[in-house]
Amino acid sequence: MDAQELAIKDYLIAQIDNGTYATTEPLPSDYQLVEQFGVPRMKVRNVYALLEQLGYIYARKGIGRFICAKKQLLDMVLSGDVSFSEKMKAQAKQYYSVVKRAEVVRHEHAIFQKSYVTAQNLYLVERLRFVDEVPAALHRSYILLEHVPEVQERERVLSSIHSFYRELGIEQFHSTFSKLDILVPDEEIRHLLQSQLLVPIMKLESDNWDSATNRQLEYTEIFYRTDRFQFQF
Repeated sequence: MDAQELAIKDYLIAQIDNGTYATTEPLPSDYQLVEQFGVPRMKVRNVYALLEQLGYIYARKGIGRFICAKKQLLDMVLSGDVSFSEKMKAQAKQYYSVVKRAEVVRHEHAIFQKSYVTAQNLYLVERLRFVDEVPAALHRSYILLEHVPEVQERERVLSSIHSFYRELGIEQFHSTFSKLDILVPDEEIRHLLQSQLLVPIMKLESDNWDSATNRQLEYTEIFYRTDRFQFQF
């Protein structure tokens, strides 16, 4: 993206953020912006394509481009002592979780290359979190089979790992580290979360321990759509 395209992008985003355009009215046409900025039409189209990939706008064939209605962002306190399900149920009209995978992790899996992973045998429970019918987060729990062997026998309750732990008598949790990254999602994550190509994904890596026994339960990876949450630390 060159300087002229950046100028158009910054102008349009500022106008969208300031509420200049209603959701019911089309954005300026290619020709209006060509005349306003004195640029070739292709540059305007490049900018509009980028804004669509970022989730700011959408196109209606033969009518024009419109801004996307702003979604109410969900508050996400990044702590491991309260389950994701409880946080979402307190805010959303509808919340549910779908188990995508529940399986023993093969030893060639990339998780074993992480510097903080010392366990030899892990069981992956991958859940897709839906908030008001829209996928909002992907949650991967790599559970230590050495400490929680029951996980292989309890697939029916795995949509809520905290509930599963509480059935085992574990009530208090803590983590010893957290690692945050902002990612452009790969095809798998983008497909599962149904996110736009250039909408950033926040990845949170951490661990989870039974506070009463100081026994490690799992390693955790959570992928959040950044257009669905506002984060608190």
